[in-house]
Amino acid sequence: MIFSNLPAVNTTKILSILSCYISLSLPTVSQASEPPTYIALSWTVAETLVALDAPLKGMLSPGSYEKWGSIRSLPESVFDIGLSQPNLEIITQLDPDVIMSETYLSTIDERLSKNYNTQLFSTYDSDQNTWSELLEFTRNVSISIAQPEMAEDYINTIEAEMENLKVIAKSWSEPLLIIRALDDRHIRVYGENSLPQAVLDRLGLPNAWDRPTTRWGFTVVGVEELIGIEARLVIVEGPAGVSNDITDRLSNYGLWQHVHSVKEDSVITVPPFWIFGALPSAYQFANNLVDALLQEQPTTQRP
Repeated sequence: MIFSNLPAVNTTKILSILSCYISLSLPTVSQASEPPTYIALSWTVAETLVALDAPLKGMLSPGSYEKWGSIRSLPESVFDIGLSQPNLEIITQLDPDVIMSETYLSTIDERLSKNYNTQLFSTYDSDQNTWSELLEFTRNVSISIAQPEMAEDYINTIEAEMENLKVIAKSWSEPLLIIRALDDRHIRVYGENSLPQAVLDRLGLPNAWDRPTTRWGFTVVGVEELIGIEARLVIVEGPAGVSNDITDRLSNYGLWQHVHSVKEDSVITVPPFWIFGALPSAYQFANNLVDALLQEQPTTQRP
């Protein structure tokens, strides 16, 4: 035969060589990638991402938020990307996967929109029930990070907590006036379309303020507008060291002495929270408000 003089083929050796060649030729499977990271240009988005345990990489002025907002201790991994405007150089260094903001904060810088996945959300700008809007906002943020189940878990937790607070506060019937003092003569009173109103509705507590409000749910009025309203005054304080003496200062001003709650020395104060925030702020306010009401009714106790 023609091939009779050829040496015997070592098939085992050939298969070994082919196997090695194929393994070197195939692309290697990389290790599991890191989870996407996010930057928030809105405190409302930022606190929601933190509540959902999403990897928030940066936000505007986290130090100020911890004083004026609702989460007193943000994760140490959150970078400060600027005071009121984002620092593009810092954002470039952080290289986030997604940048999130709200529609009312104006358009995201086109340089960011060109280089990053940017997403906008809206709050306090619809005719629907404000509490329902906050739930929808939470779900939308959760969907945007591809973790819709996280929103449902968080919402269920908040709803259960709010139901507990509602039971505790059910014996309170006196109307409330939720305010934040701007100066000795002017205040913001919170009503329809506000976070405080959403919380009061959820807890079944009456709000004495029924006048028209802005999109953000407040009315700026002079102190004289409160005179004659039979309600318990609830003052939202500023951060520690900024306005802790708010009730003393206001009570020394002439017109304030004629406000029902000041005259009766029955003013309630609650710590600061992000008053234009989402569910983390709503729960913070609700919890502190119910605690304050319990102090006014010592016979009522938390279960």
